[in-house]
Amino acid sequence: MTVYNHDIQDFPSGVSGKVELLQNAPNPFIEMTLLWFRLPDAAQIMLRIFDSSGKEVNTRTGQYQSGEQHIILHRSDFQEPGFYTCRLETPFGAASRKLVMY
Repeated sequence: MTVYNHDIQDFPSGVSGKVELLQNAPNPFIEMTLLWFRLPDAAQIMLRIFDSSGKEVNTRTGQYQSGEQHIILHRSDFQEPGFYTCRLETPFGAASRKLVMY
């Protein structure tokens, strides 16, 4: 049984406020995956990646325009194969998704 720390247990899933985080594709993935999201307006975002124990293993920030956007995640952005949670934080809200790397 996997036990998550309080940071991951409280993550919303999918849509929160006006930001939408879509499921990454492919999922599961081996070398790389695309993580799609939609913003109602241009904004600075933060993408945080957590392993199954709740440890933050990577963080990305950037300025993105309104509409549908994507971030490419590579195998090197993760520690090892396994289950991860990506949390997208924006001025419009936050959302999270689970992903799996083989």
